[in-house]
Amino acid sequence: MKLKELLGAVGCRETSNLDDREITGLSTDSRTVKEGEIFIAVKGHELDGHDFIDQAVRNGASAIVTDRMVGSRAPNCIVDDTSVAAALLARRFFSDPAANLLLVGITGTNGKTSASFLLDSILSCSIGRTGIIGTVGVGSMGELSASTHTTPESVHLYRTLSDFLERGCRAVVMEVSSHAAVQGRIAGLEFDLGVFMNISRDHLDYHETLERYVAAKELFVSTLIEPDRTKEPGILVYNADDALVREVADRFGGDTISFGFGGDAAVRGENLEADLDGTRFGLTCDGESIGIELELLGSFSAYNALAAAAAARAVGVSLFDIKRGLERVGGVPGRFQVVSTGKGPKVVVDYAHTPDALERLLLFCKDLGPKRIITVFGCGGERDKGKRPIMGRIARDISDRVYVTDDNPRGEDPDGIIEDILSGSGRDVEVVRDRRVAIERAVAEAGEGEIVVVAGKGHETYQIIGNERLPFNDVEEAIRVLRMREVGDRN
Repeated sequence: MKLKELLGAVGCRETSNLDDREITGLSTDSRTVKEGEIFIAVKGHELDGHDFIDQAVRNGASAIVTDRMVGSRAPNCIVDDTSVAAALLARRFFSDPAANLLLVGITGTNGKTSASFLLDSILSCSIGRTGIIGTVGVGSMGELSASTHTTPESVHLYRTLSDFLERGCRAVVMEVSSHAAVQGRIAGLEFDLGVFMNISRDHLDYHETLERYVAAKELFVSTLIEPDRTKEPGILVYNADDALVREVADRFGGDTISFGFGGDAAVRGENLEADLDGTRFGLTCDGESIGIELELLGSFSAYNALAAAAAARAVGVSLFDIKRGLERVGGVPGRFQVVSTGKGPKVVVDYAHTPDALERLLLFCKDLGPKRIITVFGCGGERDKGKRPIMGRIARDISDRVYVTDDNPRGEDPDGIIEDILSGSGRDVEVVRDRRVAIERAVAEAGEGEIVVVAGKGHETYQIIGNERLPFNDVEEAIRVLRMREVGDRN
């Protein structure tokens, strides 16, 4: 695409050295930019792309997009917001792939990944091939590649949507994080459906207050009815049982469809039963009812299923196809993933890393009636410090025994993170900094009929300590320790 044609998508505030050369791609990473590409200097949470312009030009960048004039001889377009510009440039360069896809965005503090998997399954067996973008990975037809962000940066995101379209996808289900909304990563995307799951404390290290966190979620919701859309206005699918979500829905000026277990929900769940054999409930909508038997475990899975069902219903999927899609999902990586060898304790690995998610997880485990609940958890470094004592208290109050350990300490002092947790839990817990050893000890002391909960990392296959990303997998560790225990029992 010609440079001037491409830059027409953003409306440069000022330019220098501009010509009409051919552009072969876009990049926001100075290390990987190639000859013929535009380098867009995006400001991140920690790094500013403007500091790497010289490197980008040395690596072959044919033009640059910045938010101020810089001392470079490369063609330069100056814009107000480079994050938004990156998204709008990508939209034009990749010929707006979302225009030809049913695009569903799912937001909320907890449950986004599970709801995405469930809706992906429903749409795949009702309207055709569906792509999925989220925390666990990116892909379609059950084949996912790892993802570094819940919502990818905008150039990668638009490239992915274009790839999905070329592979014959008719719909894409993607998780939308609060960071992505605020940072302009979803600028230019016209979602047909926005699904709002729930709101509880998370990411306050970034948003600072719950009010600003809610506002970030509402920023995504507002895109459904932006006046300059080329698509028809989008529909908001929301959890009527969550007070904060309901407040946002009440302020929304477009069409809505609600879900929940309350009597006024448009897509309603009834007679919920949940145990280690599965999750069962009745699904009612438009005067029709059908029984749902999920393989996914946890009463909270029913809410995720209701969200998926309501989104599917909003685009005309039958209750029969909704049931078929929900019931064929066998599991979601790191979401109430049960590990067991048939004897001894059951180990539950879950991504729960917020106070609300940890409380729901442990309360469900308690409802199962185990002899004891032994919990292994920690909190991530360089993230919301305020939730640490809250999670410490929740773990102590609901569990029979607690091992406090490292999560992803990142560049923060791990001992300081532990102390924050202990300020809520008190000292009546076992501190074992080495996560591998903590899991070993918890499983070793657990007996038949007991549950060991390993919370916080779920599907992750790494542990971030300092600047190192080290291989580590809670599920693999649990399997290893259970097998060692089984061998020891036989001997």
